[in-house]
Parts: sequence; C-alpha cells; structure tokens
Amino acid sequence: MFPDIRSLRRPFVAVFAGLSMALMPMAAAAAAQGDGFAQDRSDIPADPGISYGQLENGLRYAIMANDTPPDTASIRMAFNVGSLVEADDQRGLAHFIEHMAFNGSDNVPEGEMVALLERFGLQFGPDTNAGTSHDFVVYQLDMPEVDDETIDTGLFIMRETASNMTLDIEAIDRERDIILSEERVRNTPVRRWSNALMAFRYPDSLVTRRDAIGIAEIIQTAPREAFVRYYDAYYRPERAMLVIVGDIDIDRVEARIAEIFSDWSPSDEDLEAPVAGSVDTERGFDTGYFHDPEFFTVLTVESVHPDTIEADTVASRFDGLLDSLATSIVSRRMSTLISSGASPLLQGSAGFSTEEYGFAARANILAVIQPERWEDGLALVEQELRRALEYGFTQSELDEQLSNLRTALETAVEQADTRASSALSDALWSSWRYHQVFNHPADSLVRYNGFEDDISLEAVNAAFREQWAGNGPLVFLATSLEINDAESRIAEVWNASAQMDVEAMEDTELGSWAYEDFGAPGEISERTEIADLGVTRLVFENGVRVSLKPTDFENDVIRINMTFGRGDIEPRQKAVVDTVASSVFTSGGLEAHSFDDLSRILAGRNVGGGFGVNAGAFRMSAATTPADLGLQFQLFAAYMTAPGYRPESLAQYRASLPELRRSLGSTPAGVRSRDTARMLRSGDPRYGFPTDAESDAVDLDDVRAFLTPALERAPIEITVVGDFEEQAVIDAIAATIGALPARADDWPDYPENRILDFPQATDEPIRLTHNGGEDQALINVYWPTTDDSDRRASRVLRLMRAVMALKLTERLREQEAFTYSASSSNVESFYHPDYGYLYVGADIRIENIEPAYEAIGQIAADMANGEITDDELLRARRPLLEQIQTAFESNSAWLGWLSQSFEYPERLDRIRTITDDYSDITLEDIVAAAHSYLSEERAYRVTILPASAE
Repeated sequence: MFPDIRSLRRPFVAVFAGLSMALMPMAAAAAAQGDGFAQDRSDIPADPGISYGQLENGLRYAIMANDTPPDTASIRMAFNVGSLVEADDQRGLAHFIEHMAFNGSDNVPEGEMVALLERFGLQFGPDTNAGTSHDFVVYQLDMPEVDDETIDTGLFIMRETASNMTLDIEAIDRERDIILSEERVRNTPVRRWSNALMAFRYPDSLVTRRDAIGIAEIIQTAPREAFVRYYDAYYRPERAMLVIVGDIDIDRVEARIAEIFSDWSPSDEDLEAPVAGSVDTERGFDTGYFHDPEFFTVLTVESVHPDTIEADTVASRFDGLLDSLATSIVSRRMSTLISSGASPLLQGSAGFSTEEYGFAARANILAVIQPERWEDGLALVEQELRRALEYGFTQSELDEQLSNLRTALETAVEQADTRASSALSDALWSSWRYHQVFNHPADSLVRYNGFEDDISLEAVNAAFREQWAGNGPLVFLATSLEINDAESRIAEVWNASAQMDVEAMEDTELGSWAYEDFGAPGEISERTEIADLGVTRLVFENGVRVSLKPTDFENDVIRINMTFGRGDIEPRQKAVVDTVASSVFTSGGLEAHSFDDLSRILAGRNVGGGFGVNAGAFRMSAATTPADLGLQFQLFAAYMTAPGYRPESLAQYRASLPELRRSLGSTPAGVRSRDTARMLRSGDPRYGFPTDAESDAVDLDDVRAFLTPALERAPIEITVVGDFEEQAVIDAIAATIGALPARADDWPDYPENRILDFPQATDEPIRLTHNGGEDQALINVYWPTTDDSDRRASRVLRLMRAVMALKLTERLREQEAFTYSASSSNVESFYHPDYGYLYVGADIRIENIEPAYEAIGQIAADMANGEITDDELLRARRPLLEQIQTAFESNSAWLGWLSQSFEYPERLDRIRTITDDYSDITLEDIVAAAHSYLSEERAYRVTILPASAE
C-alpha cells in the first residue's frame, strides 16, 4: 500500500472528500431489530473480547476492556431511528431532540449537563457530542478517567437521555434559533447537491423528504407535543444499544448498567416504521441536472436494484469482498487517468452499497470534472464503465488490490491490541445498527485466507457486472455551468460516447523498485540518552540527527518526521512557490518512477511520502511498520535525491485551483480560509490562497530552485516514535539518509524572512463577501498577542482562550442564540518574533452582526476586568489537563513534541513542564493576560457578508 502518498495524489483532495458522503452506503429502514445480536443469526464469530447482553426491557449493551489510551473510556448510546421515522409535522425533530438532551432532564437542570461534564474533564464537542442521521441517533461521551464516580456519571447522563428529558417548551423555544443557525451553516452547495441527487436517485421516496436538519417552518413552530410524540415512540430500550469500551472492570460496568437502566420502560406503543422507498425496476437510462454557480462539476453514474436486509454471513462477506475488489480496480483506473495530468477529471471513484435504507443496492461512479471539459469527462466515464463491463479487469490489477488487502488485514491483526477505545465504541454501535457482526481482525484474516482460492478474475468480473445489472444507468450532472436543455444534452453526449469503440485494458508489468543503494552505510558519531523522557539521540557522521522514542502505544506502528531547511522562511523568487511545492512535490514522483507507478510498485507495503512546506522547516512524514521500515527510509532518501518534478503534477494542481477557489467562495468559512491568512499578515504574499496570476507564474523550475538547496545540503533531523527495535531503525537510517553526502553544519536563519506584521485595527470591521446563502454571515475578531518564545506566557494564553470559549458558548449560543457554535483559537508563532493572535468567530444572521460584536467585546472586557469565576477556570483547565495526560500516551503527540528538538532543545523542557505549567496558572495570570491583550482598540475585525448584501 502507499496510503500517505495516495492521499496527496491531488492537491485539494480534502475539498472533494465531502462529495463521497452522498454516495456512502446507508442503513436499513428503522425497524425493531429483534432479540439478540447479528452474531446470533450468523456463522461469523463475534470478537471474544466483548461482553454482550440484553436487559429484560430490550436494551442491548456491549462492554469491552481496552487500555488505549489507559485510564479512559468511551460510552455510546445509539438508537436505530433517525429522521426517516418523522411524521410530516416532525421534520427535523429527531435532530432537535438530540439537542434537547443537553437542555434539561428530570435530574439535571437546563444548562447544567455540559458544565457537570466539564468539571469531570470532558470538553464540549470533542468529548461530549451527539449526531443524527436518516437512520440513527447516537450520543457520545469520552470519559477522561475510569474511577467509579466518573463512569457512573457517564451512565447516569445516558440514562437521563434515554427517557428523562423534560422537553420544556421554554427550553425548546430558546433552542430554535440555535438549530436554525446550524441549518444555515450546513446549507452549502454540497448539501443542496446531495439532496437533489437523492431526489433523482429515489424519486417519490420518503428518503428524499427527510433531510436530518429538517425544514425551517417546523423548527420554528413545532409544538412540544410533536417532540414528546417522537421521543415517547422511538426512544425505547429495544431500539437502543449501549456501548462502553475502555480501561474498565467489565463485571462492575455490567452490574451498573443493569442497576441504572432496568427501570427504563417505553411510555408509548412502538410505531411501525414507514416504508423508506422503493426501486423502479423498469426505469431505464435517465439523466438529471443540478445547477449551482458555486458548486463543483460533479458527475454521478448509478444503477440501482431492489435489495433487502440479509444476515451477515461468511457467504455474504465473500460477495462483499468481490464487490469491493471490483470497485477498487475501477477507482484505481480513474486515479491513473487523473495522474496523467491531461484528463478532464479531477477526482474519481467507484462504489457499491447493499441494503441501502432496507430496499436498494446501488452501484455508482463519481467524478469531479473541470467545468469547461464536462462533455469530455462524461464521455470518459461512460467509456471506462463500458470497458470494465465488456472486458473486465486484468490479473495485474487484481493482484495489486489483493496485495493491498492482505497487507491491510495483516496490519490490522498486528495493531488489534492497541486500537483506540473511541474508534472501537463507534464501530460496535454502528455494526449493531447495520446488522453486522463485530469480529476480531484475526478472524477476518482467517476468513480471507479461506476465500483466497476462490478469488478469481472471473469472479470479480462477474461481481462487477452484477452490480450494474439494475436500472439505469442514471446519469446526474451537477455543475456551475448553465446548460440549455441540460438533460437532453447530457443524454446526447452519453449516447455519442457509447458509439465509440473501447478496447480491453492491457496487462502491463512494472519494473522493480529502483532506489535500494545509496552508498556505504553511515556511521554514528554521537549518542546521548535522555532518560527521563525515554529518548535516545544519535548523530551520524554526515550530520544527520535522530531522536528515537520507543513506545507501546500502537502495536506495529512507527511514526516518522524528517525535517530540513527553513520551510516557508526559505528565500524565494515567486511569492507562492511554497504553496505550489507542497502540492506538486510528492505527486511529481521520482526520476525513475511516476507517481502512479509508485502506487503499483509499492502495493502491499505500509509506506508513505507526505511532504509539506511547513512553518520553519520542510517536512517529510509517514507512518510505517517494522516490516517496511527499511523501504520507508529508502522512499524518503529517493525523494531527497531524485525527485521527479513531472509536469503532470503541476497540471493537476492548476486544474484544481479554480474549483477550489469556487468552493471556498461559496461559504463564509471558506472565504475566511481563503482570504484572512494574508490579511492577518498585512498582505504578505507568502500567505493565503494564491491568485490566478501568482499561481500561474510558478513553474516546475521555480519549485526546483526553491527546494534544491535544502534537499541537497540542509541539516536533517529525523524523529522516530513507536513500536520498533532501536537497531532496526539505526540500520534503516544508516543505509539511506545516513549514507547521503555530508550535510551543512548549520543553515541560515533568514531573519529578514521571519518578520510578520499584524494589521492595524480599524474603526469599522473589514468587509468581505461570499457567494452563499443570503442569511449567512460570519464575524471574526482577532487580538494581536505575542510569539511563543515565553513558554509559560503561551500556556496562559491557551488557558485564557479555553475560558473565553466557555463564555462564548454561554453568551452567544445559550443566552442569545446567535450561533450554533462559536469558534476560537490562539496562535503564538515559534518562528516569527512578536507575532501571535487570539481569534474568535461566529456564524450568525446579518441582523445580529452588531449585537454579536458587542457581546464578544463585552466578554473580552469582563475578562480583562477580572470577571472569571473559579468554576469557569476549573471547567477550562480540567479538560485541558486530561488532554495532556492522554497526549503522553500518544505517538502523534510525542512526534510533534520531539520534532526539531535538536535545533530547538528548549522543546524538551516544554515536555517536562507542560502539566505543572497548566496546573499552576492562576486566575490572576489569566486576568492579567486578558487585560494586556483583549482591549477593544487592539481588535482587528472582519465581517463576511453575502454578496447580495453589499
């Protein structure tokens, strides 16, 4: 496998990631799931480490002991209903009731639940949350401690949610504007496209009329009776699953579940779930069109046929395996086309889902296309689909996927004992909801070994053809372009393409990996032990410096950072060359291998090649395994010595830019991301989203000139954290990075490039515009602070911001209902002297701009005047300390802490002092910082309005 590099195949893959959510498999219709669990009706064994049970009232539970991270636990309570079961007068109330769980119950007054949990160390959002979909509601608590009081409190909160919500009408009324604020934030082009696609896919079906967020009219006016009717009918023990995973005593937890939940009984009769929809088996080729000026150009091609819920069995898993292999090969073909740099496609994937809403199975292809080339993209997808259906796949394509699959299964077995409790708890409740057996990774590998002889090219080809044997094809084009008579034009292009001949894919062989020999292995010249941190430090004769931190936090996982040069501080001839370099360096491949070839050559291997032009350093990063450690360092060394700088990487980058720019302009948050980074640095062109002229001015020669000096000569620092044998790491580095020519003893600081200027405050906020909804606005306040040179001062600012976040939530959300969520952050630059800021922002309605600014200003003034309570400090500090405690058991945290610690040895003391520093910060420290920084005359404000409001 080549996971890290594959994720960077296109520079803006994350922007398009949300599109795939509309194509994800959906759950079965909401129906009582009978007694017991999926394994009771299956020949697949359940994970033996899980204790399952069901109370007499029907409540199911699953308990699992797991100590990753230690002394923590994750609690989930899920219901097998969501928005699909809402009546017409309840649209949006499943989600609304989820909010009301935090707004008063029989034993927890309104406004006290979140504060109660914060005192136990849970942070609202990351640790205390909930979610609603078409087919489920889930409540989530991640407990930072596992003492009896903390666990019992978590169970108590879930019991209150189960049947004790008060649903007070005054509390409901106060929450209405918060729900509407969330609806505004979620009203994006992607959501509108998803709803339009659903209506095209399943016309006249209930699923098209049950978007979980609901409709504004009902959110604004629904009476309490409508809430109670849903709550009483569907919050029932036989519809619920309680999951607890963590460093716990299973017997005690099981006993407490029985004690706390046995008295839960439904207060109303269970309602029969409505029919979610049906498939029109007579529907043939059909086309649809969605236009939004701010949306990508997205093509979906689908075929749907009827399906029902079936038991999860070995046979059904084999069928699913064949389906997955087939769609993976098609996705891989699309990636190859995109990697050429000449394709009209920017993104492409294939998928297949079964038991969708309990009535459908669906084959799909999704492609993001350059708008002006939509016809070429449509024809390309048609021909590639037809090529696969007519000729099938090649043995080498199947072998690549099988290699990746085996590696993934074997890696999962090795890492099984250190899976995170939060991930396990989520997997457990979702497996119940979707009628799946939760089995141990070792059983999955054994089952795959049994399948292997039956996995043939013929079987995979047949599975793919069966996927597409339903109705359709259903061709749906979404685009920013206005197309006259669009449905007819789409059909014309499709039908014209269907007349073109296609040929079978050639089965090609690749050359072998070309980068194994980097010269005589390097020798270690210096070794130092840092006993209190468990770190070994090495220096090779060529100057390469290495920090090693062996841990047992993640079995069979090794995390690596390699830094060199000054990153975004390096001299440059073109302003945005660093942005371009970050996007094209890895996807440019190597001199001997294109990026696409690398994906095939390295199939089945756990290596990655992440690269970034970071603040203060260039960075290569990866996660690998002990088995692939040597290859990982060979890959790093190959990129250091033989980067490919292929033109197709730049072509992909340039093709993606207009679509990314369009997407960012469609929401207030996108405009903030696009524009404010440069504004906050007084127009410094090195920062922010590049203009067309800036990006077009950068070519591969500019990228090469920017990177080559550091690649060839800059000091290298490597940080390795994880499950490794020290000598194996030494040998791997010695043969690769340690064998490179001697590096420079030091590297210029470029002090002139470190200067950043925070903008001057203005009397009136700066105004920007977005192209999204007319009711969407975003206010932003930035106070200049300081840099990160004073460790304790930075930590005071971090805790001050946490206190402010509590006050923002209380005032802007709970009291005023201005916003669904106020955001905040703090930046203290480690690399730019005297530069830093504290940020506060909120999505609001236009008419609330001035009062919201006033409220933020009042909060800042109150804090500067000392109006902070001991309870607020406790509720801000306790979650932060719990996060720090968890970080000490995290490879990723240690990797960040130790990176560049040779260059900046003071970072080691920051590790040693982090807990004491945050514990010792006083209320007076926070008030003093607020007094120093949070003055109105220093605040830089930016208001982002809809373009129509200008």
